[in-house]
Amino acid sequence: MNHLENEGELSSQTALTDSRNTEQTEDYGKSFEYDPEFKGPVKNRSCTDIICLFLFLIFLGGWIVLAVIAFQRGDPKQLIFPTDWQGRICGVGKMSGKPYLYFFDLTKCIGFASVLMSGCPTPQVCTSKCPNRTFTSLIAIDETSIKNEMICIDDSQKEEQTVIELVSSGNCAPFYLKSKPLAGRCIPDIFLSSSGEPDEKLANNIVQDINGKNVSGDEMKLAKESLETMLNAREIGEKIFQDFTAGWWLMLVCLLISLVEAFLWILLMKYSAGVMVWASLFCITGLLTFVCYYSINKYLELSDSTESYAAFTFTTNMKSYLALRKTWLAIALISGIVLLILLLVVISLRTRIRIAISLIKESSRAISSMISSLFFPVIPYLLQFCLFIFWGAVAMSIASSGKAVYRNVNQHNVSSVQDSPTCDPKDFKEITTDIHCVFSAYESESNLLRAQIYNVFGLFWAVFFIIGVCQLSLSIAFSTYYWTFNKPKDIPSFAVASGIGTCLRYHLGSVAFGSLLIAILRVIRVILEYIDQKLRKYDNKVVKVLMCLCKCCFWCLEKFLKFISKNAYIMIGIYGKNFCTSAKDAMFLLMRNIARVVVLDKVVDLLLFLGKLVTVGTTTVAAFYFFSGRIHFLKHYVPSLNYYLLPVITVAIGSYFIASCIFSVYNMAVDTLFLCFLDDCERNDGSAERPYYMSRELMKILGKKNKFKEPQ
Repeated sequence: MNHLENEGELSSQTALTDSRNTEQTEDYGKSFEYDPEFKGPVKNRSCTDIICLFLFLIFLGGWIVLAVIAFQRGDPKQLIFPTDWQGRICGVGKMSGKPYLYFFDLTKCIGFASVLMSGCPTPQVCTSKCPNRTFTSLIAIDETSIKNEMICIDDSQKEEQTVIELVSSGNCAPFYLKSKPLAGRCIPDIFLSSSGEPDEKLANNIVQDINGKNVSGDEMKLAKESLETMLNAREIGEKIFQDFTAGWWLMLVCLLISLVEAFLWILLMKYSAGVMVWASLFCITGLLTFVCYYSINKYLELSDSTESYAAFTFTTNMKSYLALRKTWLAIALISGIVLLILLLVVISLRTRIRIAISLIKESSRAISSMISSLFFPVIPYLLQFCLFIFWGAVAMSIASSGKAVYRNVNQHNVSSVQDSPTCDPKDFKEITTDIHCVFSAYESESNLLRAQIYNVFGLFWAVFFIIGVCQLSLSIAFSTYYWTFNKPKDIPSFAVASGIGTCLRYHLGSVAFGSLLIAILRVIRVILEYIDQKLRKYDNKVVKVLMCLCKCCFWCLEKFLKFISKNAYIMIGIYGKNFCTSAKDAMFLLMRNIARVVVLDKVVDLLLFLGKLVTVGTTTVAAFYFFSGRIHFLKHYVPSLNYYLLPVITVAIGSYFIASCIFSVYNMAVDTLFLCFLDDCERNDGSAERPYYMSRELMKILGKKNKFKEPQ
């Protein structure tokens, strides 16, 4: 009897919903009408948005031309390897036997910005090795041995001139500091004792050059720290590379475990999605109830205490806030309001929550029937990885395609290389022995900025294009599953491959159109970030507020456009129409069922969040205990590492990436089946001519059924 009453209640709710949908038809378009020829995704299709496809191909052609020109003119080695004062790259070409760069006067390197932008305003020479001891060339006893160790701009003059003449002419450095190579530069190492700790005596030593200038240890230490700030990253990178080399296969095992966990989570949702959702809601309700109850008790406990609110000031000590009655009162009110809203939502939308749970189960069945869909995202991710490599190579080539600029510099009075007049080393005639035409920097051409913008826009458009192809291909496959009446008997064997083929043959233009819109918004956001960085130095609060509003608006607009594009791809996969028509139909269909949309979205987000939390959390914790050597019976398998947290962080990021990859397919399955379900509800009535394609569980929840005997 209760079962009949529940079915009657559901039927009345459905009838009420249908009447409301009828009232909204004029506002959100007409409901889908029955089409006797519609039996699922349209077979006879035509190409959509061809103009956008041609535009995309033309853009790709221009990108390739830009890349070819950049590769011809640019030299990424200029950005990687150090360059001496004559514009020669250390360790490359004629300098192949001299891979290190030595600075004559390191005190002029003080200041991170100057080192980063134009190098140190001091002679810089490529050398075969860094000095292995500290000495002053002016007090040389054996000139022959000193000359062999001296680092000079022109080594040919060593035989013709004395040590004093070599130093006074500015050809060779007056003093040398024991150094170690770091990122191709010779960095002084005189301030460390044999134990690795700072040596105060060495740090206070004073060296005197040919001009009588006293160079103290403190000055050299400051210059050394300035360079190490920029160059120490390479040393860290080498240690990181060693750790990856030592433990890569163990990290791979952890990532495979996370992959298995993601598969098991999808399998678990297939059989117990309802239990997981209701248990999660019950736990959240219980937690809010406990927080509200505990806060009220703490508020009452502090009722007799005396506290001065006027004397209270802001502090980072949380215990000061927890000692206040008002804090617990605020927590009690907030938790109570949230608890009340949650209970009202769950009670009023319980039927729609059941629909969402049933769709989640159906999505698990669809993925189980097309297991290849879980591995399909590997292809677009590999394409995106190759795309990032191509983009990075083009970007570096463009950045290094600038011309080398040379300037007249007095080597005994160098203040700023950039402020000196330019010169041409080929036509330069030496006025005095102190003035030289030396390399300053690589200056960008006027059109390089436009080339970089073109390159960045190409990256965004291509990335979103690949994502769109993936979404559209999967939507065709999952919609084919839904509109198959006898599941899983009549499901095509190669539904995913068929979806890819249909997308590539007919709908690349629509994908190009949707990805173009998102790419334009992303470029606008990047430009806004660039403008915001430039305007921060003015410290104008009005400008800050306006920029914050603009960035927020465009962020929301991009999110909304991604949502529309995704649902438009689903409608394209079903009906084969162009992007704009499909986006309009999808939007109107969702607006006619907005309550179901919200509930399904939040329920799916909850389950996928729990799935990511479990997958990433368990794998990361296990990796932490393993690589830190806390699992004793596996301790002999742990490799020797410089940073044991590095593989843990790598496993955490990798497992999150794997979980996101797997669950993105699951999310696409849910969204596709949901739109097909809404279409099914509007198009069919359960008769023999217009049967429902939804699962029996969904029909039971809605109080509907097919009015004929379904084949077993």
